[in-house]
Amino acid sequence: MTLGHTILGRNIETLEIVRTHELIHVRQYEKWGVLFIPVYLVCSVYLWLAGKDCYRDNPFEQQAYRLEGSRVKTWRG
Repeated sequence: MTLGHTILGRNIETLEIVRTHELIHVRQYEKWGVLFIPVYLVCSVYLWLAGKDCYRDNPFEQQAYRLEGSRVKTWRG
């Protein structure tokens, strides 16, 4: 999980696996500034209300998966 410039993880191994994906979220935060978290959450709520997957259909997640390649996709299923 990324909060601003801070990436949180359960342990070092997990952080190594998700680092590329989470660094993309850091860049998204740098672009959107303080609006990143509220906009991310609003997108997720909108998707949930529309009956979609509030994580996988979120445009911020889709961009991160697209830019990182397949490394984390395989780990997360």
